[in-house]
Amino acid sequence: MDGSSITESGRRVKSGPHVEKKLNVALVRKAGPGRHADGGGLYLHVDPSGARRWILRTVVRGRRRDFGLGSANLVTLAEAREKAFELRRIARSGGNPKVRTREDEGKATTFEELAKIVHERKFKDNKNNGKHIAQWLRTLETYAFPTLGGLTISEIHQDDIEAVIDPIWTTKPETARRVLQRISVVFDFACGRGYRTTGNPATGMLSSMRPQRQKTQHFSAMDYHDLPELMEKLARQTVVGALALRFTILTALRSGSVRNACWDQFNELLTEWTIPAELMKTRNEFVVPITTHAREVLLAAREHRTKASPLVFPSPSNPKKPISDNTMRKLLQAHVPGVTVHGMRAAFRTWAREDAAAPDDVAEMVLAHAVGSKTVQAYNRAMLIHERHKLLEQWGMWAMGEVELYADPEMRTAEVNRRTIQIFAEED
Repeated sequence: MDGSSITESGRRVKSGPHVEKKLNVALVRKAGPGRHADGGGLYLHVDPSGARRWILRTVVRGRRRDFGLGSANLVTLAEAREKAFELRRIARSGGNPKVRTREDEGKATTFEELAKIVHERKFKDNKNNGKHIAQWLRTLETYAFPTLGGLTISEIHQDDIEAVIDPIWTTKPETARRVLQRISVVFDFACGRGYRTTGNPATGMLSSMRPQRQKTQHFSAMDYHDLPELMEKLARQTVVGALALRFTILTALRSGSVRNACWDQFNELLTEWTIPAELMKTRNEFVVPITTHAREVLLAAREHRTKASPLVFPSPSNPKKPISDNTMRKLLQAHVPGVTVHGMRAAFRTWAREDAAAPDDVAEMVLAHAVGSKTVQAYNRAMLIHERHKLLEQWGMWAMGEVELYADPEMRTAEVNRRTIQIFAEED
C-alpha cells in the first residue's frame, strides 16, 4: 500500500490529514465572497458586500468557538496569523481568549463597520417607518463617516466627535442632535460588547455644547379651511395614491400605518380597523372606527383588490409592496406646495380645537397619542370608540365640504349621531 486512495473520478490522492492551502497577500485582497482558510483555524471571511474580516475557529474548554480578529483592511495577514497563534496558545493553556479578543476587536473594528452592524440589529424587525430606518444610517454616512468612519472604535475620543458635531450644531440643530445621539448609540453598543475600556466618548457632550437658539421646525400643515377644496380634487382621482391620501386625511393617522394596511385588519363590514402593534409608533394595538367617508374610500379601493396582494394600498409597480412614502407626499404637494402628509394631522388637531371644540383626550386619542402620565395611562384604558367615531364623522363632513348642509350645530350633531348609529346598527 502506498498510503493513497482512489476518488470517484478515478484520481489517486494521498490519504491522511487534509492540509489547507495557505493564503497570500494577493488572495486576501482579491478573494471573492465566502470563507477562505489559511490553516490552523484562521479564516478570511468575505461578505457579499466585499467587506473582509478575520475569524479564528478553535476549541476552548472542549467547545468549538469563533473569534473575530478584525477587518482585513486594518489587520494584515501576518498580524492575523500572529493574533491567531496567541489566542490558540491562551486556549490550550485553559484560558479564555474572548476577553482578549474583545479588546483587540475594538482596536481593529472601524466606526463605520460597527455603525452598520448596530443599524442592522436595531431595525431588523422594524417595518413601520422605512424612511426613519434609512435616515438613521444616512445621517451618519453624511456627517460622521467622513471624519470617524475610518477610525477604530478604541481610538476615537470626544474631540473627534466634536469635530463632527460642532460645524452643524447651530446651523442644523435638529440634525446635529440626531447625529450625536446615533453616535452615542454606536459607542454604547461598543462598550457593552467590551470593544472599549474607556467608556462612551459621547457621554455628557449634549450638556457641554453651546446653546442652540434656532426654533424647532414643525411639519408644514395646511389651513383646515382649505381642506374641502383639496378633497374635492382628490375625489376626482382613482389612482391608489389619491385613495391612500384621502383615507389618511379622513382617519388622521400616520402615513406608515395606512401604507401598510392589509384587508385582514378590517372587520367584514369595513366599519372597524385594528392596526397591529408593530405598525403603531406607540407599539400598542390600536382600533380605528371607520366613518362614512373613510368607508367609501375602502369600498373604492376594494374594487381594485387582487389576489396578488393583501395590501389595501399596494404599489402599482409591485403589488406585494405598499406604496412608497413619497407617493402621497408628491400628490399632496402637487395640489398644496410645501405641505406634508404628516402636517394634515396638525390640521385635524387645530380643527378639533377651534371648530369642533372637542375634548382634548378624544382628539389626542384620534391621533393615537398617549394621554396623561404613564400612571394615568395604566388606569385609563378606555378606547373612547364612540367618542372618536363621532369626532371623525364630523371631521369627514368638514373635509368633504358638507358642513354648510348642516350649518346649525344641532342639525350637525343630529346627522353625526345618525351616521354613527347607522354604522353600529349594520354591525349588529
